[in-house]
Amino acid sequence: MQIGSPFWDASRRPIIGGARRKAAAALPSLYLGQVATKTRIPTNLSSTNKQANARTHHIARDDITALKIELPAWYWARTTTKTEISVTGNISYKAAIEYPAGTFTQVKFAGAVSGLSTGAVPLLSDFVNVTIPKGAAFWVRTYAVATHSIVFTDATAGSNCWSCDFANGEAYEYGVSGIVDKTMGGALVPNKTTNDAAICFPTAIVAMTRLPSVLLIGDSRMYGFGDFFNVAGDMGEFARSIGPSLAYINAGSSGDSLSEFIASSTRRQALKAYCSHVVVETAINALRSGTGQNKTAAAVLAEQQTILGMFADKRRFVSTTAPSTTSANSWIDTTQTLNSNAAQFTLFNDAIRAGVQGVVGYFEIADQVMTARNSNKWKFDGTASKWTADGLHASAFGYQSIQSSGAVDPTRFSRAGL
Repeated sequence: MQIGSPFWDASRRPIIGGARRKAAAALPSLYLGQVATKTRIPTNLSSTNKQANARTHHIARDDITALKIELPAWYWARTTTKTEISVTGNISYKAAIEYPAGTFTQVKFAGAVSGLSTGAVPLLSDFVNVTIPKGAAFWVRTYAVATHSIVFTDATAGSNCWSCDFANGEAYEYGVSGIVDKTMGGALVPNKTTNDAAICFPTAIVAMTRLPSVLLIGDSRMYGFGDFFNVAGDMGEFARSIGPSLAYINAGSSGDSLSEFIASSTRRQALKAYCSHVVVETAINALRSGTGQNKTAAAVLAEQQTILGMFADKRRFVSTTAPSTTSANSWIDTTQTLNSNAAQFTLFNDAIRAGVQGVVGYFEIADQVMTARNSNKWKFDGTASKWTADGLHASAFGYQSIQSSGAVDPTRFSRAGL
């Protein structure tokens, strides 16, 4: 056929229907990545109780046909040394995937029904052949027997800090002895059903995927202190917004700071292997005076750069920071006392907005909860504790408002070109 005819272009590529067919966009590469919501890091241990059953709730954020889970024998000591600590000895785990509810698929480890996790080497299972459609809820059941200590994500009694999502069927039963394996069935009898109930989560749920996944690095605001689980079980400044569409690992914990992460974070850093993106949120505990570190914005930004460098092979984001104030009337109005280092909050937030080195971008958290940009005061509407109940953390309403604002847009986490 003659070159230049209505059916061929000059490069001899056929034209369909009178127009050149566009080349299909290249798909992102497959990688072994996080494919579910609500995995967390352990933050405490018990050397008294050595046996435990856990049932944790998750939502698939990709179509899953085979997955692996990672189980820990370490914890971040949030109430004591604020370092990552390996357990003495090891923890033997059995596990199963429960999907749909009441149907169990056994997890194996190197072909065996149980495996050993040590502080140095977390336990990664074999692939489990189980079909879970994107958007479906499922549960991970684990049975732990420790030579010295079990580990778990703890919560704080007498405060709005939750770990165990009872509404979505989570439960944790433990004891010195006599706890029988319920991974393949049986109702768990939780030791506690109050807000201080602990639970042991997988640190990762992974499969071959092309979709983005997010590692959340942060403090109590990232964890969700002051929040309560939404219907999907997500909570905190970022997970509420990311969870409805993307998989994530929430490695945030109360009391963490940038300097403490720099000093001890090997195991949390290792979780980046399963995520395409990282959010580094931790700042408020370094900036604020009082029980914080009272540092300058310049010092905090320098520490942030050090942490960003730990994730140089990932697409990274940062965020502005919400206020910290006190109030004599439960934050019903603007008569709030600013933190004495609030001027540094402003300098930090403005520097984030201006752009910091090495990141894809930032998320505007501060504007969603402050009365005005750089006011460093919490929003209010005349209702006691509406936006915050302690001046440091948002309330559940405040966290929901961040989500509703769209400030954390999950479409910004893109794997295009990877």
